[in-house]
Amino acid sequence: MTPQRLPLFVALALLVVTGATLGCAPRMARLPEPTDPAAAWAAMRRDSCAPPARPAMLAKGSLYYTRVLPARRTNRTQFTMWGDFHGPMRLDVSAGIGTSLAHIREDGDGLTIFHPEQKTAYTHADPVLGATRLGMPFPFSLAQLARVCAGDFAGLVPETYEQAEPGNNGFTYAVTHRLAHADGQAGTTDVRRIGLDRAGRPVLIEGTVAAAPDEGSAEARQTGGPLRRFWRLEINTYEKVASRPPLPGRLTLAMDDGEAGVLRITAREFKVAPWPPRATGLELPEGTRVYRLDGAAAPQEPGTPATHED
Repeated sequence: MTPQRLPLFVALALLVVTGATLGCAPRMARLPEPTDPAAAWAAMRRDSCAPPARPAMLAKGSLYYTRVLPARRTNRTQFTMWGDFHGPMRLDVSAGIGTSLAHIREDGDGLTIFHPEQKTAYTHADPVLGATRLGMPFPFSLAQLARVCAGDFAGLVPETYEQAEPGNNGFTYAVTHRLAHADGQAGTTDVRRIGLDRAGRPVLIEGTVAAAPDEGSAEARQTGGPLRRFWRLEINTYEKVASRPPLPGRLTLAMDDGEAGVLRITAREFKVAPWPPRATGLELPEGTRVYRLDGAAAPQEPGTPATHED
């Protein structure tokens, strides 16, 4: 069975952990000298690479998605996102009240996406590769995005940069950085360019991610080179919540084929304690067809047929 393609607006929902309250973000960067890229970089490393102060989060909002190939399409969805920074993350996406599109869960065993209307679930041990197989060429795992959108960019930013130049009303830095999996092994996502504003806050991150076999550049397919997709993440606004330092407020993710989505947060908070296991679980109804996208054995439960996808 061919996996159902999930558009980028669903992948963008993985960004929802952005913003929060009660000291959940790193300190706001002090304004470095606008002519000193080293000072801006140091401010970013100091103030935008600290872990969230709270262990868990909850966020709600809307996503606006645009696709231009093979035909132009736009869509708006709603999401609810919750989970622990050091544990499972959940995401529910809906087209409106009572119309669920997908229930998503990520944990140490990988990614599970369940479509309630089709009673079909897809799983993969690698969240990034699994999302790519389902038509979501998203460059990060849900856990990584949770930290990024809570103001912690440590997973995306190397300690040093290679070259800097003015840009983004601040500075743009060339870097070579390969993201790591949760187990410490090298991942499939590269970061190539980082843009900071004059306060040392990230406003642009660009790079490449491994493509699905039928994607990637035409040149790569013809020459047998690695299949890569280019991605661009913009932090469009930083919003101040109560008396806390500003956090990312609106984010835009764009891919090299014109697919893009805009995330807006309508409600958000960080929790003082982790979620109970039952709150972050994803129980598949009896009769759900489970498709493993990585060739591993699907989990067996009564009444749940398992299928493999090579």
